[in-house]
Amino acid sequence: MNIDLENIKKIYFIGIGGTSMSGLALMSKINGKDVLGSDMRPCVYTEKLEKNEIKVIIGHNKENITDDIDLIVYSAAIRENNPERVEGKNKGILELERSVFLGLISRYYKRTIAVSGTHGKTTTSSLMSLVFLNADLDPSISIGGTLKKINGNSRVGDSDYFVIEACEFVDSFLHSRHFVGTIQNIEKDHLDYFTGGIEQIKESFRKFAEITPKDGMLVVNGDDENVLDILDGLECKIVKAGLSDSNDFVAKNITYDKFGNPNFDVYKGGEFYHKFELNIPGEHNVLNALSVVAVSDFFMIDKEVINDSFKEFTGAKRRFEKRGIVNDITVIEDYAHHPTELKVTIDACKNYEHNKLFVIFQPHTYSRTFLLFDEFVEAMKGADELILNDIYSDREDNEWNIYSEDIANKVIEKYNIPSRVISEFSDIRDYVVNNAKPGDFVLVAGSQSINQVAYDIVEKLKEVYK
Repeated sequence: MNIDLENIKKIYFIGIGGTSMSGLALMSKINGKDVLGSDMRPCVYTEKLEKNEIKVIIGHNKENITDDIDLIVYSAAIRENNPERVEGKNKGILELERSVFLGLISRYYKRTIAVSGTHGKTTTSSLMSLVFLNADLDPSISIGGTLKKINGNSRVGDSDYFVIEACEFVDSFLHSRHFVGTIQNIEKDHLDYFTGGIEQIKESFRKFAEITPKDGMLVVNGDDENVLDILDGLECKIVKAGLSDSNDFVAKNITYDKFGNPNFDVYKGGEFYHKFELNIPGEHNVLNALSVVAVSDFFMIDKEVINDSFKEFTGAKRRFEKRGIVNDITVIEDYAHHPTELKVTIDACKNYEHNKLFVIFQPHTYSRTFLLFDEFVEAMKGADELILNDIYSDREDNEWNIYSEDIANKVIEKYNIPSRVISEFSDIRDYVVNNAKPGDFVLVAGSQSINQVAYDIVEKLKEVYK
């Protein structure tokens, strides 16, 4: 796309409070653009934008679109009939979807590292960013979660390095240009867009892989059959990372502390490379870390810098984030919204010493819930008690006639796990506070507004047990 961002002076972001959108808005502000935007409700990201003197308008209205705006950037969740998009078209203002705008920015950097995969993108890109920061490589950053080191999800550096989280939804990651790419895994997801199922998804990741130049590198999960299916004929260097000996980078001798955090040895080409220690739980994070090791090795980053960064990293925001421990009741929140993410997160909870595990989950989108129904049911089998909120869907109607009650009933039938649907956040809070006992563990999971329940439970527990 032949667009010169130098000629763009004023940018309006529709959905500016989104994780990625807020980061791009802040990057644009730092780069000297006049930035403003709108969202449906205030949040931590809009608060940060306002602190950085970026105007945030609550609500979408055509009056917000003025003649002096040069570019409108919108997120994938913003539909074509949005009044601000309609007004922008009426005024002839250039508009770009978020991923296209990110793609334009990525072309300005010679060493863009794009982290992709159905799961693990935010944790891997956050960990990658921290390593590059600690290696004094001064990277620019655009990721999907808040990184404590930079107190946000974006950063403008003064080097050729740019770490980005590359999302496959609506083929977003095909708009960026990367020198190094990673594919953490490939599974069925976003089936409202990938109507052709896993074959269409693999085709999309193949196109992402083909972006990698000959002198660049693609790091892949060598234990994932869907990933292996897309590699034939690629011209770039391919490095495989995983748990089996067939990989170039292999994690062995994995042990866990009492919090489920792994220690492991890494072997490169069959030779011992280094011992690493993570401060985030679960085997899935060993695989995420392996990708970071492989990329860091490519750029000749010192092994001790990598390991020190691993020990420093306690997780991206909303990724197994501890909300509090009150009366020996532990409350954790996590962004998990796909069955595989739920399963590994529940497994990580079970590595903690606890009595009863309450799982609170808000499904996201009707299509995902319907098309991955059996997988969601199976993911719940590690719970001792399940509480479901109503399905949240911001981009589709319920054409599938699917409800959270369907999951609850199937979990009861198949696993005999107590399960219920509670629509109001306050009622979920009160149920947990009234039923959780010392030593219990509470997981609040979902990609949307359900995370508020974790805060509410902790605050209510503090009132009860003050």
